[in-house]
Amino acid sequence: MRAAIQGLLGRMYTWKGETAQAYGLLVNAAEAVRDTDPTRACLLLAEATAAARLDGHVPAAVRVAEESLALASESGPERWYSLTLLGGALVMAGRTAEGRAMLESADRHGAGDPVRDQQVYAIAGQAWSRVEEFTRGRALLNTAVESARRHSAVGVLGFTLAVRGELETRIGQWASARGDLTEALRWAEELGQLTCVSYALYCLARLEALRGDRVECEEHVARARRECGAYGIGCQEFHMTAVLGLSALAYGDHEAAADQLEQTLSLAVEQGIGNPEVVPFAADLAEAHVRAGNAARAGEVVVWLEERARETGLASAEAAAARVRGLLAGTPEEAEACFGAALKAHGRTTGPFDWARTLLCEAEVLRRHRRPAAARAPLSSALACFERLGAVPWARRAASELAAAGGLPTTAPSGTGSGSGGMGGVLDQLTPQEFQVSRAIARGLNNTEAAASLFVSRKTVEAHLTRIYRKLKVRSRTDLTRLLTAADLVD
Repeated sequence: MRAAIQGLLGRMYTWKGETAQAYGLLVNAAEAVRDTDPTRACLLLAEATAAARLDGHVPAAVRVAEESLALASESGPERWYSLTLLGGALVMAGRTAEGRAMLESADRHGAGDPVRDQQVYAIAGQAWSRVEEFTRGRALLNTAVESARRHSAVGVLGFTLAVRGELETRIGQWASARGDLTEALRWAEELGQLTCVSYALYCLARLEALRGDRVECEEHVARARRECGAYGIGCQEFHMTAVLGLSALAYGDHEAAADQLEQTLSLAVEQGIGNPEVVPFAADLAEAHVRAGNAARAGEVVVWLEERARETGLASAEAAAARVRGLLAGTPEEAEACFGAALKAHGRTTGPFDWARTLLCEAEVLRRHRRPAAARAPLSSALACFERLGAVPWARRAASELAAAGGLPTTAPSGTGSGSGGMGGVLDQLTPQEFQVSRAIARGLNNTEAAASLFVSRKTVEAHLTRIYRKLKVRSRTDLTRLLTAADLVD
């Protein structure tokens, strides 16, 4: 009984923002029943894994997850739980091959219940996305979200939506991400889940940094520090310094960007985060140093990123490192080889924003080497992609470079840089709430079902639909579904 109570308290403290206390409670509770009830000890240690991750202690998360798996029976349902948590922790640590193996084993063992085990589904979806298996991760997250909506199981819906929003940001579906993240923050606030409030605010701040809304970005960071900082959520500053650095880089404030991102790097090393895609900050740091005139330090950071790329096998990290190598190159031939390698790596993953950044950097280097004609095509493609995404400062930079190269804006080819099926700008007209209603209708729900799914009234759905039709210039549910399907936004 005592262990059960401590387990409940541990989960409560995890989401209330007191992650260090949660970890201690859960580990102590597991130790107390390890000999008499190994199954319960296994589950308690798995819970402690989540608390350790959030507290910024990834090696501890791996250790207790391994202990949890050692206590799991070969065929019991707790084994799936332990395998998933261990896989997620290993992926964070940068041990991606081992993490994938654990996640694959969890899938073969059989999935849990998406309502009861929603948190584990979210962690699995997040882990798969961090090894660039975005479709696989998204499928798990969609299952968890829709199951939670059907059964009114909102306990960790905020966390699940935030994870899905972070994934959508990564793959260029920014309108969808904004809808999910706004709803995630609302649920986290209503349920008093400060850990999730912090995470949702970080994800929103990152999205705003990419879009170029520096004021909103900084307000989200300030709010997270004000409301959650006193609780000592270990991962918070790792997230917040990274996003402030990205925002500063977007607006050309290179020294401020480098200052913030150096803090991020120190925290990544201190916390044992070996996967450079948990928060993709290293290429931002290296680029900030390049543009601030600190080539030697930029080179050191690139070496760190290249090592992580080799260890993890992640195409996105390989592409980012090669892009910065291109900026550091001393000759046009060396630069061309680096950017070629970066674009080849981009072809193995999904990330339109990073693809466009590589094209922009390549074109800047080409123009620096007095090859303006060669710079026009990559600049045109980068500009069109940034405009589709709504990445304002990056689009401004690309337009300025294109004008200097004597070119005119053109439409980028479809493919790697297309993002949201080319619909990002159209869907950006919708508020986050309108977007969520659109998504529900496109899934085939009627107004009453959509209202129940989103926990609002039927009249609220009808009012939103009226505005959605007007903004998107569609006349029917069929037209709306067709538009969202073309943007790959129907779950």
